[in-house]
Amino acid sequence: MSSIMLRGCAATTLAGYLQALGLLRVLTLQRDPGARLHWVGNRPVLTTGLDHEELLDWLIDAYRPSPIISPWNSGSGFAGNGKSPAAERALTAIADSTTERLAPLRAAIHAGRAVVVEARRRSYGGTGEELWAKEHKTDVIQLCRNMLPDDALLWIDAAVALTAAHPAYNPLAGTGGNFGRQELSATFLQRLLVLIGPDADRTRSRRWGQAVLMGDESVPYLRETVGQYDPGRAGGIHSSPGEKSDDSGFVNPWANVLTLEGVLLFAGATVRRHGTEASSAALPFLTRSTAVGHSTAAEAETVKGELWAPLWPRPATLAEIGQLLGEGRATWRGRQARTGLDFVLAVAALGVDRGIGSFSRFVIAERLGQNPLAVAAGRVQVRRHPEERLLRAPYDWVRRVQRAGLLPAGIATAVRQVEREIYAVATGEGPGALRRFVIAFGRLHEAVARSGAIRAQVPPFSSRETSWAPVLGDGGEELRIALGYAGLRDARPRPHAGLRELLTRISISAAAGLTWSDQPATGIEITGSTLAKALAEAHRRRTFLPPAADSRPGAKDLPTEPISSRAAFPHGRWVPAALLERFTLGDTNDELIADYLRGLLVLGCDAKAAEPFGDEDRHARHPIIRIFLPFFGTHALNMQIGTPPRPVTIDFSPRADWVPRLIAAGPSNVLADVLLRLKLAGCPPVVTEPALRANRIDGVRLAAALLLLVPPAHRIRALNATCQIPTPDLSDQNEGILT
Repeated sequence: MSSIMLRGCAATTLAGYLQALGLLRVLTLQRDPGARLHWVGNRPVLTTGLDHEELLDWLIDAYRPSPIISPWNSGSGFAGNGKSPAAERALTAIADSTTERLAPLRAAIHAGRAVVVEARRRSYGGTGEELWAKEHKTDVIQLCRNMLPDDALLWIDAAVALTAAHPAYNPLAGTGGNFGRQELSATFLQRLLVLIGPDADRTRSRRWGQAVLMGDESVPYLRETVGQYDPGRAGGIHSSPGEKSDDSGFVNPWANVLTLEGVLLFAGATVRRHGTEASSAALPFLTRSTAVGHSTAAEAETVKGELWAPLWPRPATLAEIGQLLGEGRATWRGRQARTGLDFVLAVAALGVDRGIGSFSRFVIAERLGQNPLAVAAGRVQVRRHPEERLLRAPYDWVRRVQRAGLLPAGIATAVRQVEREIYAVATGEGPGALRRFVIAFGRLHEAVARSGAIRAQVPPFSSRETSWAPVLGDGGEELRIALGYAGLRDARPRPHAGLRELLTRISISAAAGLTWSDQPATGIEITGSTLAKALAEAHRRRTFLPPAADSRPGAKDLPTEPISSRAAFPHGRWVPAALLERFTLGDTNDELIADYLRGLLVLGCDAKAAEPFGDEDRHARHPIIRIFLPFFGTHALNMQIGTPPRPVTIDFSPRADWVPRLIAAGPSNVLADVLLRLKLAGCPPVVTEPALRANRIDGVRLAAALLLLVPPAHRIRALNATCQIPTPDLSDQNEGILT
């Protein structure tokens, strides 16, 4: 046995993929039953008892073409009306030949002509250039099934399936064997005559065979139509102003012939999958298209579907491949993948047949006028991506939006962006794609919230506490800050509790659950320019107004237990003091924080995730930030004071009006109170009010920043830096997970 890498049949084009399958099919059925095929990357490797030269000789001298004819098509040559002279000449030449290897094809042509006679006797004829009347197309195809030889039925099954309503076409074979004005069976017969017909040039045919098998394209090709299977050549001799001076051509006849032999492998699958349903996506690896995941994606173009061509790393026989193509599994969450996005999620969840190493994706789209082309859209490795589970509920919600009818342009654009990032996550682009998804989903949700027509049909996304933080990677300071805000929670577990009900357009009630609101409860949208103001207002509402006094719809359903005296939200994800300081001073990107926060609030964020802090994260250096930090937090400050050290608990709490006063007039309006509270607590400040006033800081940003939770050890450091306290043990034993 020898292993031959078929370099001219790479799965970088649909033609190459089908050629490899076609060669294996005819070789197994006609010469070597033990032949096998597998893929190394995009290249097929044929395992056979023939060496390279023997394989090439057999193909040139002994290969018997499959009977591929289409009497139901006007351009197939069966009309005999002079409208398709090349097709008619090819039919006659093969019908009149005496070559033994063409016997099955001759028998099929004679039967096809008998079909035409019978169909005309039954008055199925059409008018003008149409061979058959449209209302009788199904009748003619059924007649073909009844009258053609058994081995000719494979092509019928591969091209078209009869349903209760109308014929259903397999996009791999165009519209019943037509690609625009190109009739595939007629092209097949014409190429065969050039290769193995009575007047064929064997030397030239062998060089073309060498090219298609080994990738040596030094031989001149034909100046003919390429078709959909190899779009890189589909522009052909009409693709440039200087085409008339180009005599080399683009068409290798063996590529055409073996490609259609490969299409026949999909025949049985088409019949089983079509059944009585009129669906063009009949094959298990053929889906509706999703315009994401490749550089040439265009939302408005007409797309017939997508073929996800499986590539397997271990040698497989023709029977094994036939079973794979006919019954292949591509399921996601218990259902067969229906779209390209479903399919890539199925791959990420390992919902595909074992033994498949990757898929080559081909999008069959109408380009170059109305000609369908199989556009290569990349290769996707079969690999488990656990992040896929985080996308399930959001993707369901996106599909509800898509089903809401004609979408406004802004929402349609936002949906496409979300789908792009879902595709990127599912194909393994990692934390960067997940971060982009969080931003895109937040923008889409906000766009739906602003659209009365769409939100009337789609409820708000129901968030859960989800472990996004560990999978988002290093998104910089802005992501850490956004996670700190998004993780803030009430003491009592409640759906959607936290900042979401204050900062986004939702309302919560026991009766109605989660519903849309015309504006955020704070009255301020989350944008880069309004972020600090919105957060400060949220802080004010949580500390200055008790929940029972809240006048918003559904306020009676808010928790009635007292708000913590130290923190607006008693549970959340700790943020280092130095990072709080950078946000307060405006040294971070508010636009990016707003983007992250908008998405994380909607998706839900686990409040219990911990992260290590480096030494550079621990210190807040601005004196005003230091003076406020001890008062805002979820824990009393446990310190070791004196010699020998003894434990002391210092329990600071801010006054309820501090946050509103910070917003209204800045820190200078509050400093006297802060210094007095420190002194009364036995921690006399080492800084004076005039000295503090000399350090200007924005009160709104400070009020927003103090909503974040800082570890107790960082608050102790701030207290020690601003007050006369015996040096405590500043161990970080308090750092970890908030409970």
